[in-house]
Amino acid sequence: MSHDSATFATTTEVRAALAAGDEIFRYCHFESARLEGGDSDGVFLSCTFQDFEWYWGIFNMALFVDCKFERCTFRGTSFAGCRLVDCSFNDCRFLPDNLGAACSSSDTGIYGCAAENCVGFKELFPARGH
Repeated sequence: MSHDSATFATTTEVRAALAAGDEIFRYCHFESARLEGGDSDGVFLSCTFQDFEWYWGIFNMALFVDCKFERCTFRGTSFAGCRLVDCSFNDCRFLPDNLGAACSSSDTGIYGCAAENCVGFKELFPARGH
């Protein structure tokens, strides 16, 4: 299913949108969500993630193109097999979970992305493929 220019502004709305399999999001806005667990394998085109927190989340083979991440916090979150193309990250934090496990990005490619004032970005997405 495709979502165009939708706003997901509560934790419940964001959780439901991300949990649906094989979804395509164009020009969508995800904001003010506080998530624990769960996964997403969606396609995100020119979307914005703002004031977004995800603890123990999994982005599994998700595609992000021209997306903006603003004031997002990811704790122990996995970006497994994802592709991030021309995305921007501002004031984001990629932190360990309460057991000390860091965020991970196995088999993830990142191309043309920029990060400003972020914690843990360079460690999560080392210079491979950017």
